[in-house]
Parts: sequence; C-alpha cells; structure tokens
Amino acid sequence: MTDFDFQVDNFMLFCSSKNLSRKTMASYEQALKLFGQYLKQQFKIEEVTKVQTGHIRQYIKYLRERGKYTVVSTEESKEVNHPESRSDFKKDISTATIANYVRNIKVFFNYLHDVEKEIPKNPLTNVESPKIERKIKKTLAP
Repeated sequence: MTDFDFQVDNFMLFCSSKNLSRKTMASYEQALKLFGQYLKQQFKIEEVTKVQTGHIRQYIKYLRERGKYTVVSTEESKEVNHPESRSDFKKDISTATIANYVRNIKVFFNYLHDVEKEIPKNPLTNVESPKIERKIKKTLAP
C-alpha cells in the first residue's frame, strides 16, 4: 500500500466518522483512486507530500483528453459494469464531472493540510475549478 492509498483510507475513515452520505463518500473514493493511479503511472508519485500544483493541472488536462469510462478505479468494476458497452464510452467527460473531481481532490488535500497537518503546503490552493457553463432554463409563459 502506498502512502497516497493510506492517506485516502484515513480520509475515508474521517468522512465516515462525519456521517457523510454513501454517495458523497463513493464520489470521493472514486475520484481519489483514479487520481492516485494517474500520479503513480504518469509521475511515479506515491506520497501525498510530493504532489504539486502542476500535477493537478496536468490531471485536469488529461481528464479533458481521455474520454469517459476509459479508466476504472478497480478491475472488478470493469467486469461488473462493462464500460466498453456503453453508448457514451470514450465520449468527452463533461466540465461538471471534471469540476467534481477537482472539488473532491481539493477536499482531500484540505483535509491533509488543515486537519491532519500531513502536508506543509496545499497544492490545490491556487488551482481553480473548471468553469461550468450553466444551461439556460426555459421560462414558463403565463
């Protein structure tokens, strides 16, 4: 188990103790596991203290380019969900989804910096979430 994985496990325990919803916790866990895999594969990073702002920005760029369901957090989920069979397989990941990933990663690094004091500097302090274009809702005519 890497330091990154260990810190994610600790964070999930912290979230559980705060009684966060299962859906929120599942979202955190998926985003963090995928980010951890990316750091390990692309930069050989396994420690939270080695993550820098540039790694986050590279990850956002990577998310924009990789396409939906082309990466899974566990092989078991691939066997159960068969992502390659989905009609939206490899389509662009929405900006809202990328913003959610960034938000989840921010919450994790805020926890590491502010709560646990595991890292001296938060690499997400100056990372802006992608701007989501809101769809204009149709107004009802009187």
